[in-house]
Amino acid sequence: MQSASTIRKLICLGLICLTSAVSACGFSPVYSTSGSGVGPLTVAQIDGRGGYFLRSELDRHAALEQGQSAPRMLTVKLITSFESAAIAVDGLSARTLYTMTANYTLAPATAGAPPLTGTVSTTVGYESLDQAYGDVALQADAEERAATQIADKVFADLRRQTRLAR
Repeated sequence: MQSASTIRKLICLGLICLTSAVSACGFSPVYSTSGSGVGPLTVAQIDGRGGYFLRSELDRHAALEQGQSAPRMLTVKLITSFESAAIAVDGLSARTLYTMTANYTLAPATAGAPPLTGTVSTTVGYESLDQAYGDVALQADAEERAATQIADKVFADLRRQTRLAR
């Protein structure tokens, strides 16, 4: 029969072995704040309501990026458009598509290196309403959804380009 202190020691030893095994296999937390390898960056002002939403989403992604270097500047030129996708019997638009295209440039990390550039685009739809305010609210919602998708695509592309540059 083993004493309680021996059992505690065996449990502690088992936990230490388990922790070592998990860290040795490359485990990293899902909600890690170590970033994606892009490095610290600052997002330049983007004009318009869609630009405001996009900058907020890009800032959210950038908050996770860490590094010892000075932050690089991410500039984005935004092109947006609304297009009627379905026309109702009365001749009014029943469904509208909102397209957001972002041309972005991330300043180089070192002097002489080329900047990281790219273009990403997304289209989201929304139901058009007869009430003016309701339509404005739906437009703002479409802009927010598109901004979230564009920010995800920009950072996915920056991660890809950063990995290829190494």
